[in-house]
Amino acid sequence: MQQADNLGALGGVDHGFCSINDPQRPDAVFICKQVHSATVIEWQAQLATNSVAADGVFTREHQPIAVITADCLPILIAAEDGATVAAVHGGWKGLQGGIIANAVQQFADKGIAVEQLQVAIGPSIKPCCYEVSEDFIAQFQADQGHLWPDDRAPWSFVQPAPLLPPEIAPPYARQTGSAWFDLSGFGVMLLLAAGLKREQIEVSEVCTYCTSSTFASYRRRTHHPEEAKTLIYSWIARNP
Repeated sequence: MQQADNLGALGGVDHGFCSINDPQRPDAVFICKQVHSATVIEWQAQLATNSVAADGVFTREHQPIAVITADCLPILIAAEDGATVAAVHGGWKGLQGGIIANAVQQFADKGIAVEQLQVAIGPSIKPCCYEVSEDFIAQFQADQGHLWPDDRAPWSFVQPAPLLPPEIAPPYARQTGSAWFDLSGFGVMLLLAAGLKREQIEVSEVCTYCTSSTFASYRRRTHHPEEAKTLIYSWIARNP
């Protein structure tokens, strides 16, 4: 199980990024029915796991909450006093739809200013391994280009090197005119646009595709279909 330093430094909060069958994860964790939306809900005692279509959940109770991912961003958020926490599933559709702003707004609605937040982005696919099409880039530039200057878009037309020494070879380009998308970089841009400072955000350098076969990667499994399906389980809880 991995942990983020910034969340680990908060009193009253526990969290982890782990495999779905990791014995260190809490029992009875609540997970939404993830649908790549921008919807963030508040946990309620009557809600059953996987019964509510949403991609983010926050709570002021002691119920552990989580998201499951296999390349997308697992985003864990906590107020510095440990009284409110959230778990967000950040695929490109949900990110583009505004899920980060919606999550930050949930804290604001409870009187928690953006300056009081700490955010950890867990293992996700990195630009070394996330090839996207020319059409994808054109659409993203049209919809989200206001977030970056022309020379700081969250993609490169040259495949970048992995951030960590790879255990699995990164994929080769399979499309002409494609680019290599920085999903976690895009998530950071959205957090900054929501009012956070960069020092409030910790980003894992782990690439789910190439860093280790123990991490779940939907993209890697499409390239290597013999791999068993697995998931990353990212959870956060207020300590009782």
